[in-house]
Amino acid sequence: MRLPGRRTLYGRRAALLLPALALAVVAACSHLPKIIVLEDPLTADEHVALGVAYESRGEPGPAAREYERALKKDRASFRARLNLGNVRLSEKRYEAARAEYLQALELRPADAEATNNLAWVAILSGSGREDALKRLDAVIAARNATSPKADELTPVLLDTRGVLLDRLGRRTEADAAFAQAEAACLAAGTVPHPAPDGGAPASMECPESVLIEIKRHRDELR
Repeated sequence: MRLPGRRTLYGRRAALLLPALALAVVAACSHLPKIIVLEDPLTADEHVALGVAYESRGEPGPAAREYERALKKDRASFRARLNLGNVRLSEKRYEAARAEYLQALELRPADAEATNNLAWVAILSGSGREDALKRLDAVIAARNATSPKADELTPVLLDTRGVLLDRLGRRTEADAAFAQAEAACLAAGTVPHPAPDGGAPASMECPESVLIEIKRHRDELR
């Protein structure tokens, strides 16, 4: 039978040992090898490609991270900046989207896609609409001067202009813009035509979905 006094002594010894053990653990940890962070082996373009893949799978969060990584590699990556703006716009983070588009336009002034998407930020957020309209008009005018023939972007730009004018209360001008957009879409070739030799139909420069969207916006105006 152990005496109570001896149990107490053992308890005291154990209590005294705890700080010593803690110091030993700290000392041991100080000799652990440091973790080495390897350099990111992917290029900016490869990060952008990964981001596009994530977006196509409906994963905007991972896509945005890849675009941000691309920009860490190359601050002048226009596509990473534009795509990051698109993700922020889809997330309804309008000010963040606006900032990305404006930086994209610093890299490529008057770029049609960035200007169009910046206009949609103005349409959806309700701010910066006059500035967006000026930018959009300048891009449309420049494109008409260099290439009067309608292409796949012309109907989209004109449709966006119509929506923007509608939001600004300029309904007559908006209706005219929608009419121009519809005409441009048809001129660009919305419905595929059979090839002369009976082969595959010609490719569509203005997708039918764009024509449907233009008509929907026009109906909303009316």
